[in-house]
Amino acid sequence: MKDLSSTTKVYILGIIFIGFGLMAWMTPKLDWSNAWLYPLTALGAVAQTLKVEGPTNRTNYSIAWFVYGFVFVLFGIPATVFVILVSHLVEWLWHKYPWYIQTFNIGNHVIAVYLAGLAFTSLNPDSQALNLSGALALAAANLTFVFLNHFLLAVVIKLARSQSFAESGLFEFLTLFLDFTVLSMGAVTALIWQSNPFASLLNILPLYLLYHALRVPALMRQVSDLKKNSTKQGQAAIGD
Repeated sequence: MKDLSSTTKVYILGIIFIGFGLMAWMTPKLDWSNAWLYPLTALGAVAQTLKVEGPTNRTNYSIAWFVYGFVFVLFGIPATVFVILVSHLVEWLWHKYPWYIQTFNIGNHVIAVYLAGLAFTSLNPDSQALNLSGALALAAANLTFVFLNHFLLAVVIKLARSQSFAESGLFEFLTLFLDFTVLSMGAVTALIWQSNPFASLLNILPLYLLYHALRVPALMRQVSDLKKNSTKQGQAAIGD
């Protein structure tokens, strides 16, 4: 972190402070007696470690967002924050990231899910997700989570690496759409679970295909890089 500018350090520490402050505020609201909380947290932790490289070598996708969407609908913001925290801590132990990177990621996700919760409750005060207004509120909450998460990350990349939002790839349509799809699949699965847990399993099966679909942006970038390298080599050969 010592190599970062003062502005970047202030931004990173600000996100960490806000995120962990929200976490501390919501922890007393968590229902520790909820037996489903712990297996879902374990599932989220495993999924978080199975990240897929995104459109740039500094971005990635995670099917853990499926778990976040599922927990958000069934158990609310405090439970989702808990799953996010534990999942990222396990990922931290697994990948050995620098402390400020992973604490920033935790703060980023906590802020995003908190504001997504506010969007959902403000648009749907009765918390009825099985009607039209509830569906629209849930879509708005998912969009809030995705856009805010990407925005906060894009800002730190711009500050730390001088990459524009376009260069980061975080606001490309496919990038946003894939994250929104994974999150929404988790949320929809939770809605189905409320009516028929067995039927919800059918919505989990496509996760395997979706996991491989998340590799598409990285593969597209690799193909683009190969074409650029081939062009450069061809131009160098002509020059010789």
